[in-house]
Amino acid sequence: MSAQGWVITLSILAILMLVERFFAIRKNIKTYDLADFMVNLSCGILERVFAFFWYFVFFIAAQWVFDNVSISWHIPSNAFTWVLAVVAADFAAYWHHRLSHEINFLWAAHIVHHQSEDINISTVFRVSFFAVFNRSFFFIWLPVMGFSPEMSLFGIMFVGAFQFVTHSRVVGKLGFLENIFSTPSNHRVHHARNEKYIDHNYGHVLILWDKIFKTYTPEEEEPEYGITTGFESDDAYNAHFFYWKDMFKRAKLASSFKDKVKIFFAKPQWTPADVGYLPNQYKTDKNGNRLQHQTPMSKEFGAYMLINNIFTLGLFVAMFALVPDYKDISTSLLFANRELMILVGVIFFSVWTHGRFLDNKAGSRILDSIRLILVAVFIPLVFESVAFEGFNLVVWAFSAAMLAWLWLGNKITHIPSPAQLA
Repeated sequence: MSAQGWVITLSILAILMLVERFFAIRKNIKTYDLADFMVNLSCGILERVFAFFWYFVFFIAAQWVFDNVSISWHIPSNAFTWVLAVVAADFAAYWHHRLSHEINFLWAAHIVHHQSEDINISTVFRVSFFAVFNRSFFFIWLPVMGFSPEMSLFGIMFVGAFQFVTHSRVVGKLGFLENIFSTPSNHRVHHARNEKYIDHNYGHVLILWDKIFKTYTPEEEEPEYGITTGFESDDAYNAHFFYWKDMFKRAKLASSFKDKVKIFFAKPQWTPADVGYLPNQYKTDKNGNRLQHQTPMSKEFGAYMLINNIFTLGLFVAMFALVPDYKDISTSLLFANRELMILVGVIFFSVWTHGRFLDNKAGSRILDSIRLILVAVFIPLVFESVAFEGFNLVVWAFSAAMLAWLWLGNKITHIPSPAQLA
């Protein structure tokens, strides 16, 4: 996708989220939390940057498999077979999704998508970059079956794009469609932490796979969302690595070498008998009831963080302006593109500082100052050959304004307590 394509796509998604927010207010549903939205966005940026590079590896592998390994025929290209490619991709996605709930090292990637205690369109962004790699081993079966790399990629992209219509609390049940497709109601069940709903409704486009393989259950009452242990952080990197840390800690504590290995391949519910589970993260009230994760913040702090998160998203989109012939360039040339590598470094550092600031870590204001200085120094250099006249002044003015706001703003230096917000 080109930079222009990303601008159009993200603009459409922004409109859809505003519409969703409008109907949520009308229905008295609190479905968007600013901190949750920003960590969803940060996870999505990390995942898409990784996919930006992994696309070439997968496409080359798919072409080689299609030419050398696929079964004796190549499926012809027509309207029916392109629909068939979507069905085949959806079937592969079902098994990747299901096994990501049944095998611990796959769950370590997929758990990122389940951490949020809400569900809305932005939840779709919350995907681990590990999942980009994992799902390739399921989608590579499409060219094995005879689908061309182009048809395979279309099926994969359609299945991915369909997720934007399944993540919502404001859409009720859709009649007979509930028996065919993964509707918002069906998918709300999948995001539940209620015992009756856990590990059901894996379908991405079609819910028929769940009915065939006995993993379907309908939504009766609205679920409670999130993971059973809770996740008390708004740092995208922590979101990606916290469960890996959990597994390695338990593996280290296990006395049996067999158990040390098994913990990565067993179901998430399993743990060595001599280790047990690590403590839950969620907080409780004085009566022991679980509290929903919240990050209280002043309007000024929220505005500052939102503007800078959107700026980082803009840096991601700008990657495609550096590679206008994206589909024709080789992986080696991508990594040899110095400007692109610098931009990726700034993006990764920016996502890290956003997360640390949201988590109110020590030194986060200094780190964010460093981020803004890096933006002022490197972004003009990165886009020197493709920038419009006056681009440097715009970047410098933005960085200077943000630095001034960061250090002089009344409520930028910390996340206030609920009492301070009252």
